[in-house]
Amino acid sequence: MQVFVAANFLQVTCASVPQLPRPGEIVLASGTHSEAGGKGLNVALGCRRLGAEVRALLGIGRDAPGDGLVALLRAHGIPDTHVHRLAETSGMGMGFIEQGGQGQNCGAVFAGPNLLLDAAHAELAQADIAASDWVYGQFETALPAVQRCFELAQAAGVPTLLNPSPWQAIPDALLALTQVLLVNEVEAAQLLVTALPADGDLTALAQGMHTAVDALWSRWPGRLLVVTAGHRGCIAFAPGRLPWLCPAHAVDAIDTLGAGDAFASGLIVALGQGWEDDSAMLARALRQATACGALVASRAGVLDALPSRAMLAQFRLDRAEPEVTALAAIRPAS
Repeated sequence: MQVFVAANFLQVTCASVPQLPRPGEIVLASGTHSEAGGKGLNVALGCRRLGAEVRALLGIGRDAPGDGLVALLRAHGIPDTHVHRLAETSGMGMGFIEQGGQGQNCGAVFAGPNLLLDAAHAELAQADIAASDWVYGQFETALPAVQRCFELAQAAGVPTLLNPSPWQAIPDALLALTQVLLVNEVEAAQLLVTALPADGDLTALAQGMHTAVDALWSRWPGRLLVVTAGHRGCIAFAPGRLPWLCPAHAVDAIDTLGAGDAFASGLIVALGQGWEDDSAMLARALRQATACGALVASRAGVLDALPSRAMLAQFRLDRAEPEVTALAAIRPAS
């Protein structure tokens, strides 16, 4: 299969800290790590390592990190045909990773040339978009470029998956072009304009979301909404069906940065094998995505942790697969 990614590139530097800093606080880091990153790049590399052919639209700088990005793509067999040098400086990311616990993190992003991509750059990739099985977009790339990619995908009959992160309201025109939405709990609350339970299991979360999800279908002609819930797992909603619940693998989380992107990669590659009107295929997709996310969360860094097919197979062989179940019933609102 082939995936087209409306991608982005950041040179990311992370510091390991005993606890995430509070406003005005300086904490002593035990180490730092720098690597190429960005949601779109992570997904592009993640899909490639899982065996997909990948084409990616990227805006980068005329600098050493930009040179390194081109070399990285070529090393993975991803053509740099749609890589555009649009500024002197490439995008940058800065993050903190909490040691111990669940490996929680926070950070900031300077998008730079990622936001200089536009519809014209997307149009240059029309042939590769039309030849793809899936088109993926996210919000660390300029929205006009993402939307044009999705318009070209729709014209060619290619399904689209949008991860609206970092969160901003999804333009109605872009939402209408999206077949699959992938969000985390925070993004889900903003998408659905509703408060979600802060604790409890997947069942409680699904129960708390169902009314708002029903309202979403009334304004979005989408086919699938997937909500990730960290160490609890994920939930998948489709119109007219009860939600599917997929528990997470129990792992010692070291670094959750990139886990959501690994989840997205695993989901896209699995959905490329078919899933509509086939609950078994969707269950397999959720299990693969969950395993990819857990594997990355259990290792330091992102690039080296993004699983190959062999790494993923071994990870899943070493532990029991989570059981994907449909929610038995929706509890009436009290």
